[in-house]
Amino acid sequence: MSLKREKTSVFRKLSIYGFEMVNGGHTFYGLLEFDVTDVRKELRAQRSSGAGGSLFAFMLKAIGKCLEEYPEFNSMINTKYKTTFDKVDIDIPIEMQQGDEIYNKQCIIRDINGKTLQQVDKEIEQAKRTTGDEKSYMASKFGQKLITLAPKFIVLFMFRHILKSHKLVKKHSGTIFVTSVSMFSTTPGYIIPYTGGPKAASLAIGSVAKKPVVKHNEVQIREMINITAAFNHDLVDGAPAARFINRLKRYIEKDYRSFI
Repeated sequence: MSLKREKTSVFRKLSIYGFEMVNGGHTFYGLLEFDVTDVRKELRAQRSSGAGGSLFAFMLKAIGKCLEEYPEFNSMINTKYKTTFDKVDIDIPIEMQQGDEIYNKQCIIRDINGKTLQQVDKEIEQAKRTTGDEKSYMASKFGQKLITLAPKFIVLFMFRHILKSHKLVKKHSGTIFVTSVSMFSTTPGYIIPYTGGPKAASLAIGSVAKKPVVKHNEVQIREMINITAAFNHDLVDGAPAARFINRLKRYIEKDYRSFI
């Protein structure tokens, strides 16, 4: 039996530290399904005339708008204090390739509610094309290498110290985390994001699939998208989470023209 043994990469080692750093949160989940038939049709029409943007950019805009209306979801908490931010910074992972290695880097859409759908779309596309010395996780490539050379207990101590400062968390990883697998998979289903730390919510956007749906008392074939919402129970309870979800559903299914 032959085995291939290789050194754990800097990017994977930082991921392990990051997951361990936020371990032990109190999270509850919502497995959601929204009808995106009409908004996708509108986005296609907009793009044909040189406007609009991608469905993922639209979903980020809808989430950002909900966070603006329900600021308790744009907050962070620890045992000493709670911080609520006025601007929404959405942290998304972008897959990059460096040689034979594939890794994720952070792209933080700052003040998303102050940007148009087209601006958000262009910012994401620009981040996908940016390679070289761009920042990934919390430091430059040299900083990442330096961190992973330090003993594990020192790294975790340093990271946990950063978590105590909500301003630093916002600076390095935004106010909410949103990931999407829709660009890599067409298989319908729910993705449960790894959650923890001081933030109020994280969301994972799945793929779009056609399904039979009852609409206006008729069975129609509609394009449905799966979304998993993870809420920090230290910060928010079930009733506010339900209101947040209902507002997100309305933006996606009915009020989408307000920010396309």
